[in-house]
Amino acid sequence: MFGNGPVTFSINEIQRIYPNEWVAMLISETDSDGFALKGEVIVHDTDEKFVWSAVRLGDAEDPVYVFHTGRGQIVSAVA
Repeated sequence: MFGNGPVTFSINEIQRIYPNEWVAMLISETDSDGFALKGEVIVHDTDEKFVWSAVRLGDAEDPVYVFHTGRGQIVSAVA
């Protein structure tokens, strides 16, 4: 799991590994409608502000998807 190179996870795997947390991931695979299916987790935390701050500090060329893995949180932004 933590070998050399980036490790990609599906959205379902990320929800299981990081329950009730905010997650930012580099998108590596999308569905036919362009929604994120898999990616590399770049930061996760229970504090939404921490995750957004970390995303702003990064220099990623690929789209970054930020979402909450719990219920009742709605995010409509991709950085």
